Amino acid sequence: TTDCVEAAAVGEVCAFLYAALSIFPNTQVITGLAYNSQLIPQLWIYMKKCHSAKHWPTVQLQGRNSSENYPSDLIGWMLPLSLFCPVYSYMLMSIDNDEFYEQQKPLQLEDVKRLVFILKEALWQLLWVLPSKFSLGSSVSVQKPGLPSLSSHHRIFSLLAFHQRVSKASARLLTELQDWNNRRQFMPPQDFHAREAMEEIFFAQAEHENTRAREVLSQAPFLIPFLHRVRIYTSQLSAAREQNNRQTPFSRLRVKIRRDRIVEDAFMHLNTVPEEALRGMIRVTFVNELGVEEAGVDGGGLFKDFMENITKAAFDIQYGLFKETADHLLYPNPASHMVHDEHLLYFEFLGKILGKAMFEGILVEIPFATFFLSKLKKKHNYLHDLPSLDPELFRSLLFLKHYEGDISQLGLFFVIENNEYGEQVEVELLPGGKDIPVTSSNVIRYIHLVANHRLNSQIRQQSYHFLRGFQQLIKPEWIDMFNEHELQVLICGSLEGMDIDDLRSNAHYTGGYDEHHPVIEMFWEVLKTLDSALQQKFLKFVTGCSRGPLLGFKYLEPQFCIQRTAPEDASDDMLDRLPTSATCMNLLKLPPYKRKVVLQEKLLYAINAEAGFDLS
Repeated sequence: TTDCVEAAAVGEVCAFLYAALSIFPNTQVITGLAYNSQLIPQLWIYMKKCHSAKHWPTVQLQGRNSSENYPSDLIGWMLPLSLFCPVYSYMLMSIDNDEFYEQQKPLQLEDVKRLVFILKEALWQLLWVLPSKFSLGSSVSVQKPGLPSLSSHHRIFSLLAFHQRVSKASARLLTELQDWNNRRQFMPPQDFHAREAMEEIFFAQAEHENTRAREVLSQAPFLIPFLHRVRIYTSQLSAAREQNNRQTPFSRLRVKIRRDRIVEDAFMHLNTVPEEALRGMIRVTFVNELGVEEAGVDGGGLFKDFMENITKAAFDIQYGLFKETADHLLYPNPASHMVHDEHLLYFEFLGKILGKAMFEGILVEIPFATFFLSKLKKKHNYLHDLPSLDPELFRSLLFLKHYEGDISQLGLFFVIENNEYGEQVEVELLPGGKDIPVTSSNVIRYIHLVANHRLNSQIRQQSYHFLRGFQQLIKPEWIDMFNEHELQVLICGSLEGMDIDDLRSNAHYTGGYDEHHPVIEMFWEVLKTLDSALQQKFLKFVTGCSRGPLLGFKYLEPQFCIQRTAPEDASDDMLDRLPTSATCMNLLKLPPYKRKVVLQEKLLYAINAEAGFDLS
C-alpha cells in the first residue's frame, strides 16, 4: 500500500540520517539538516498524520538479527523521533521569541501543542513501559547499506543505544518546549504531565533508587506533577538530615554574630567549616551594637532569625555582590571584583547559605533571575533568555538579525563594552575581534556571541563559585527534577493563595488560649476576611516569609503558635497594645481583645507597620 511504501521510505531516510548524526557528530551535518533542507516540515507532516490516525506503520530494519531485537511497531515511531528531536532542538537554540510566538516558526503553536502530546506519550513508553517488556542490554548491531562497518564501539543500532538516544533526545526537546511555555504560556502546564505518573504505584516506586520511576524522574521529570516531585524532594531532604544526625549526633557548631556585621561574621565563622558540620546543627548567639550578647538560648528559632537576616543583607543589591534586572530579579554582579577583593569566596559562601536554607526547609524571599537559576542546574543560556536581563539589548540584536540593508555599513566589530561603575571596558567577543567587522554573513554569530557574553561569560566565575558552595549541601539530583521557575518556588515557597483552614488545622496555642477560645475564634474570622495581599503580609509578619510551605502548613518549622500576652481581666491599657510576633519561632503574641472590630484594627495596624518585636 501507499502507506507502507511511505513508511518504508521514511524509515530508510531516518535510519540513514540518524546513523550519519551518530557517526559524524559535528555541527555541519545537523546545520545542513536544520536550515538547508525541508526535513523538519516534511517529517512533521508524516508524524502528525500517524498520530491523528493513531497508527504508526511498522518499519522493518534490514540487517543482521534486526527483527529479533526490534519490534517493528516500535521502530515505526522511534525512528522518526530519533531524527526529528535533535534537529528541531538545534533549530530552537537560534530562534527568538518573536519567531517562536508571533511568526510561529518553525512550527505553528497548534502543531507544537500536538508535538508535546506525541513526545510525552513516547517518553512514557520509552522510560516506563518498554523497560518492563524488553531487555535493553542487547548489543546486536544493524548494518545499514552504504554505511561504514560499525565496530563494537559504534553499535548505534543496538537496542540499548537506540533506546537511550531516542529517550534523551525526546526528553531534551520536551524540556525545551516546557521552557518556552514558561516564558509565555501557549498551553496549560499540566498538559506536560503523563496521566499515569499521578498514580500511587508510580509514586511508591519513585521513593526508591534504581527503579523505573526514578529513571523517569531523572530523564523526564516534567511528566510528573510538581507537587508529587516536591513530596519526593522533601523526603530526600528529610532522609539526608536524619542520616547526618546519625553520623554526627553530638555535633553542634556555635557561632557569635554581630547583628551590624552579620555577613562578615558569618563568613569568618562558617565559610571554612567542613561540609558535614554545615549540614549539622548550628547554634547562633547574637551580639548587639553595644557588644553585649543578647539573652536567649537558640533552640532553632535564633538560627532561623539569622538565616532571614543574612539573606536579606547579603543579597541586597546595596551590598554589591548582586545586581537586579528591570523586574527586580537578582543575578551576580559582573563587576563584583570591584566591590570586594574576596568576591569569589563570598559567592561560594552565599551558595552555602542558600543551600543551608533549602536543606533545613527554611523559606527565604530571594527573587533570582531565571538565567541565573539555570546556572544551579549547569545549563547554558541562549538568545531567547536575554530579555529577562536586558530587553533593550535584545531588541537591538533583533533589529540586526532582521536588518535588510548592508550591515557592514553600521560600523560594528566583534567587541562589546562593559560599563563597570562608570568605567567603559572593551571586551573582544573573539580573538582579534576588534579588527573583525560584523557583516551580513557573520551577523548571526555576532548576535549569539553578544548574548553568550551577557548571559554566561560575564557571570561565569561568580556562578561557578556560588554553585560550588550550594552543592556542598544540595545534591544535583535533588533539584534536577525541577525547572528554573519551580526551583524559585522551592526557595521562596508556594505561589498559591494562603490556605487559612490549613494554617488553622496546624496551629498551636499557649498562655491560656485553645482552639475554642472566643479570642481565637474571632482571630480566625478576621483573618479569613482579609484579602490575599493582607493575608500574605500577615504570614510575613509571623513567619518572616510571605509564602507558605509548598506541601502545606504541616511542614512549617516550627509550627505556627498563638500566645496570649495578658490575663483575661487585663486593664484597658494592656489591651490597647498591638499584637507582636517572633518570626524565629513563627509565634503570634495576641492580647485577649474583647471585640472583633478592635482585634481587626490592631492586627491590621501591626502587619502594615511590620511591627515584629519592636512595636507594641
